[in-house]
Amino acid sequence: MNQQLDMFATPDTPPIPTPAPAPAVPGTRSRKQRPMRPQVAADVLAEIHHGKLGALDDSDRIVVFEDDDRVRVSLDEDTALHLLAQHYIERGPARDRVSCLHGVIRKPVTPLRLTKTGHALLKRWSVLHPL
Repeated sequence: MNQQLDMFATPDTPPIPTPAPAPAVPGTRSRKQRPMRPQVAADVLAEIHHGKLGALDDSDRIVVFEDDDRVRVSLDEDTALHLLAQHYIERGPARDRVSCLHGVIRKPVTPLRLTKTGHALLKRWSVLHPL
């Protein structure tokens, strides 16, 4: 609570309340950022290289292709979104968009692909061996 008094207030008047924080923008999710491990990032980059990950209907949901007609939400979604924000991966062109079942609803899915720097990162991290 702000303890500053109004310009013409007496010590008996209550202090001016501070404004509430701005509400979150609808449609965005707040995520706790976990440190990205190279092995997990290398696995995600390899899955993207093999065409197993996609972005669901222009949202920020990353999905895994289970077969030709079904997708499910990826467990490594945070890592993929971080790589997307850092421009290591990108959404494929609109002509590559496919229609898949997400649960019981059919939605458009755009496959993800590696950028030039994403290919370099995949090569660099794929040679790392866990301790």
